[in-house]
Amino acid sequence: MKSQSETDIQDGNNADRLSDLPNHLLLHIFEFMNIKCSIQTCVLSKRWKDLWKSLTNLTFHHSRDRSGTYNKFVSHILSGRDDSLPLHKLIYFPLTSKKKIRYFLQDSSNSSKTTLLEVMKYAASHNVEELTTYAGPWLIKNFELPHSIFHCHSLTSLKLDFGHPYSSGRSKIMFPKSLNLPALKTLHLSFLTFFTSENGCAEPFSTCKMLSTLVIIKFCLEEDAQSLCIFNSNISSLKVASDCTIMGDHSYEVVLCTPKLTSLTIMGCYSFLTPSTCDLNFLEEGNIHYRFCNKPLEELVMIGWLHLLANVKKMTLKFRVFLQDT
Repeated sequence: MKSQSETDIQDGNNADRLSDLPNHLLLHIFEFMNIKCSIQTCVLSKRWKDLWKSLTNLTFHHSRDRSGTYNKFVSHILSGRDDSLPLHKLIYFPLTSKKKIRYFLQDSSNSSKTTLLEVMKYAASHNVEELTTYAGPWLIKNFELPHSIFHCHSLTSLKLDFGHPYSSGRSKIMFPKSLNLPALKTLHLSFLTFFTSENGCAEPFSTCKMLSTLVIIKFCLEEDAQSLCIFNSNISSLKVASDCTIMGDHSYEVVLCTPKLTSLTIMGCYSFLTPSTCDLNFLEEGNIHYRFCNKPLEELVMIGWLHLLANVKKMTLKFRVFLQDT
């Protein structure tokens, strides 16, 4: 005896299985796409036309339209989404190529800055759990990060990247002196400048009691700064990368008070003075990817970092040397 499905196949009466899927499964499929593809897919069925409004993960990644068109699209999505639903993850990629940079430079209204602010404020006001933003510094000239994102109690992961393969020079985007992010576990920061206190120390991380992973890429301190202080009793993984083209002739002391640290990675060229640290009794893995730039005391600084990692179980060393013309 033939089953009903076999009979349907032979009769050419296949059911549209995709259309019959429940909404929660369709939404799960849509969340593997960026938001534009999700909306385009929703147009295929009357039942689906408003499904995108229920997405809890939003990925904005567009690389074809001019920035003005894209920014209007982002605003439309945020205003049309169902505000009663939680927002788990938001990823924002504005522009990704030299061609798109030219488009932005022609945009005198600087709508990209306005849109980035809108995205970050929306995320904070809708209790986002994971926020990732990528934007070159030319996109957000004179940009001030919204305070609300640093007081978002739902955030568990925050990634702010204001660098770009075609960018250079010191970042003027300031990171706050302190954070009120009690649930934050992962923090990635790129191309930001840290405020310093009266004693010349930048120390914004001590209030993040749940923070376990910290990545700081190509950062700057204020002109009168003396040290970057990383005081946190919970951090287990730390990566710090510097760049001489960003920091110029500025050199800072790195002060670590991270007693639970198990993995430490130092990358870039000489910008840190000999490290000052508390005991790192749990440190298991050390990675140094170092670029020598023929600066004074460079070898002594390198020896200081090696002493710090003397008792680790696993160590990786990579060196690059830039020779000056004679």
